[in-house]
Amino acid sequence: AAAAAAAAAAAAAAAAAAAAAATAASIMPASSLHLVALLVASWGASPSRAGVDMKCVQKHCLWQFAKYAVDPTSLKLSFCETGCQKYYDDDPTPGKYHYQNCTQKCTVTYESKASDDFIGCAMTNNCLMLPPIPGHCPWKKEDIVPGATLATISGEWWQHRGLNPVYDCFPCQHIHSNILVNDSAWCAKTVSPVTGPVKEPCWNYTYSYDVFKTDNTLKYYDQSWQLPSDTPPGNPIDIFYTYQGTTHNETWYPVAATEKYAIIAFCSYILSWINVGSIVWVRPGQELTESEESDIRALYKNKFNISYDTFCDVRHGDTCDAASDMMSSHARPRPLLTSREVQELSYHLGLSLERSEVIL
Repeated sequence: AAAAAAAAAAAAAAAAAAAAAATAASIMPASSLHLVALLVASWGASPSRAGVDMKCVQKHCLWQFAKYAVDPTSLKLSFCETGCQKYYDDDPTPGKYHYQNCTQKCTVTYESKASDDFIGCAMTNNCLMLPPIPGHCPWKKEDIVPGATLATISGEWWQHRGLNPVYDCFPCQHIHSNILVNDSAWCAKTVSPVTGPVKEPCWNYTYSYDVFKTDNTLKYYDQSWQLPSDTPPGNPIDIFYTYQGTTHNETWYPVAATEKYAIIAFCSYILSWINVGSIVWVRPGQELTESEESDIRALYKNKFNISYDTFCDVRHGDTCDAASDMMSSHARPRPLLTSREVQELSYHLGLSLERSEVIL
């Protein structure tokens, strides 16, 4: 679920770097200046483009902006994200999945401290505008398992299948642990804009996954979140977390839980974007039976009118590298899809996958 934040951050990054053109002019080669000049001319010209309020930036984020404007990696992120705009314009999917997939890859490939610091500041102070991805969260409190809390999904899990074709389908999504801790200083590292610092005891949610870069190799990413323990049983679980320098919000709905598997529906919010997803987790070493898969299929169909057959299968378990063997720069080639596999994926997701570079 966390990966949804990356695409929005990338879109914001492009808008920010466009505004940095004048500051960076004295140190950039002519070819880079020409490209940034095009960015400056295009951003803010249409609601379908990302935008930046430079008066706001000057007031709240001037120091972060100065570092961002002269950072070569941040400029590469901007140029990469600019190339994604054509997917937004032509993307027929309701969640602009081709566009989000493109921007997400840019962020993963060209992340830097300078971009994290500036984008985090600009987003916190409402200096950035993203092209709209309208939608609504379809899940309801009534969908939740009676009495469910984060304790219902505590422990270790592997992601088995996912609904969102971008963010729920990264390989090797591993929830290493979800355990309750009594550490007030550590819990308070996450600050909710609604309720303030997370209070102890809190849930230490540690996860990892492999995420795609622009060349379709994979990069290992892991993180620990501080999640609240005071959500009343049976209620939607609102969480906040820091991802690539910015604070993001999700709401989780545990809709099924057994000893072997759990089903979580969620909505992810960032500025004007709403991403909807649902995931099936399994315990380590467990394989779901045909009967259990049938039960899950029936739940999605009868309760939400969603076809479980459209979900992606997520590689997990023994086929994934151990975290100790992987570094953040780790990459391995991704197998190419055959033309038949592309057609089948397009049919199941209702998408037109004509551009090979945006295939997940």
